[in-house]
Amino acid sequence: MSANENMKWDITTLIMKCIEYHEIYCISYYGVVLKYVIMTIMCIAVFIIMGIAVSPKFGYQVPSIIAFDESISSLIYNSGSNLTDDFMILMSMYGREIVWLAVIVFMSIFAGWKGKKIAVIIVISFLIIIPLNTLFKNLFERNRPPVERLEIHIPEKTDFAYPSGHASIVAAGALTLIILFRREKELAFTIILACEAALVCISRIYVGDHYFFDVIGGALLGAGIALLSISLSRYLDPIMTGVRKYLEKEH
Repeated sequence: MSANENMKWDITTLIMKCIEYHEIYCISYYGVVLKYVIMTIMCIAVFIIMGIAVSPKFGYQVPSIIAFDESISSLIYNSGSNLTDDFMILMSMYGREIVWLAVIVFMSIFAGWKGKKIAVIIVISFLIIIPLNTLFKNLFERNRPPVERLEIHIPEKTDFAYPSGHASIVAAGALTLIILFRREKELAFTIILACEAALVCISRIYVGDHYFFDVIGGALLGAGIALLSISLSRYLDPIMTGVRKYLEKEH
């Protein structure tokens, strides 16, 4: 076996170990980092193109896309019933702040140092997403759906619609867990939260606060920022290691 074949085998073995054990520190491998950066660029590019296509501000709205968007949104909004209204209102009002704050606290306390680092990555993603959401809402200036809230009583939003802030936040959190927290014992926790994130996204259309593409755009923005945060997470290693050593020394 040649030296090149040996090197190729070593790299393959490293990747397989990352997949099998999924240690968070494997994100430092250059090929994995590059993959996440490319995926970030793709998500943000599609997000911006979609925003231009649905925004009335730039003059590039495509009637067929708007009609499709409104039809899907109307289908979800009009599918309401007394059995689902209360649940969807709860998901819309509390599925972002309450649930994902609880996730961050849980990961920080009960999931070891790996969980602490994941919690930091999620917080960093959220802190980037929050101002970006406001920036892009004011850039694209898409109005919220003109629906009559006869049965669903939630506070009416006065800002613009695209992208959905709820979708951005929950998509970033869910994708971070899907990538970094999926060992055998972790997988059930991650799947539950991924489903919760999907329900939050649907609920934003269901209660009449967003169109379908607002939610898709928000999810793309959240996913892009999450991938970027994960790709740069290796720079947290010295800080996390230093804190860990300090705390172990104190004890």
